Amino acid sequence: FFLRTGNRRFPYPVTNLSHLDIEKEARSMFWLRKVHSTSGPMSFRGGVMGRHMFSSNRARLSSVVEKNDDPVAFLGLGNMGLPMASNLATKSNRPVIAFDLNEHSLKKAKEVNGIQTATSVESIMTTSSSQAKPPSTIITMLPSDAAVNSVMNTIADFLPATSSTTIIDCSTVSPTTSRYWYETLSSKDCLFVDAPVSGGVKGAQDGTLTFMVGSTRETLESTIVHSILSFMGSRMIPCGGPGSGAAVKLCNNLALAAQMVGICEAMNLGEALDVDPKVLADVMNMSTAKSWSCEVNNPHPEVAASTGSPASKDYSGGFGTKLMLKDLGLAVSAGKEAHVALPLGNVTKELYQLADLRGLGDKDFGVILQFLRGR
Repeated sequence: FFLRTGNRRFPYPVTNLSHLDIEKEARSMFWLRKVHSTSGPMSFRGGVMGRHMFSSNRARLSSVVEKNDDPVAFLGLGNMGLPMASNLATKSNRPVIAFDLNEHSLKKAKEVNGIQTATSVESIMTTSSSQAKPPSTIITMLPSDAAVNSVMNTIADFLPATSSTTIIDCSTVSPTTSRYWYETLSSKDCLFVDAPVSGGVKGAQDGTLTFMVGSTRETLESTIVHSILSFMGSRMIPCGGPGSGAAVKLCNNLALAAQMVGICEAMNLGEALDVDPKVLADVMNMSTAKSWSCEVNNPHPEVAASTGSPASKDYSGGFGTKLMLKDLGLAVSAGKEAHVALPLGNVTKELYQLADLRGLGDKDFGVILQFLRGR
């Protein structure tokens, strides 16, 4: 087993590594690269060779090579953020310091082994280590552009003139916001990467999220980004340059929102025509209507009972209608800026806005089924 630095290789005794059960696989797939940090001692980072870089079975190997006691800051502990932070804390070898404005979320985070909670973003930026320096890695999972801008402004205020900090923003925001913070923080040698997610609450809980990363493949290979994200997801897809991850996510959610409305209409019509909703869902999932909204997050309570998805729990948890409305607003705005017609997107946005005005904003976005029924 070797360490690689430049074109030179140095032997490294594998007996010093933990998780001996995967050493054999590590030998065939992994190089350990020696990475110099400007703010601390050298640490070892994992790099995956060849075309297998993003496969999930390689991702778990990052726990072998990530040996760093420097905490990871996690800001935003909502329905998605808390399980993501929990997986990061339990699977990685690094402590996690977390913060959220919601006291209930902080209380739940305290119950997770490996998570310490903070009183503010400022306190994390000043007391994350014995040297009272900013954490070297910060992850944000926030509900809006305004929240991201507020948090990033605070972080920027505490960063030194030159910083080796890596910030991974998993929030769904406009590509313009992501590009702005990439450019702004680059002036302090800080790496800002937009990496919104897909997979829903279940994916966050299971650690199987897909990350749409606004970076090149090279950035993922040569930085800590891939290693950190692998603790929370199974796929890390490089989408291009800064802001490209945010753009891909908006396109995905634009399609998802319309998809859910279509499934809701079909389930509603089927039941009105005396079709058993479970039978209808089974047929659709074996036919051309098969989709995530029908199979994994079916909006009908009777169908959802078999999977435990939000519709089986009065649409609690899941991806909120208000958040979907926000994403649709971002997508429609992006369409206007790019001079792209989004007729279905605009109609879908209006439906979710009406549902929100009906008081359904905090319910999972599959609650559109009940809205269409006039409930």
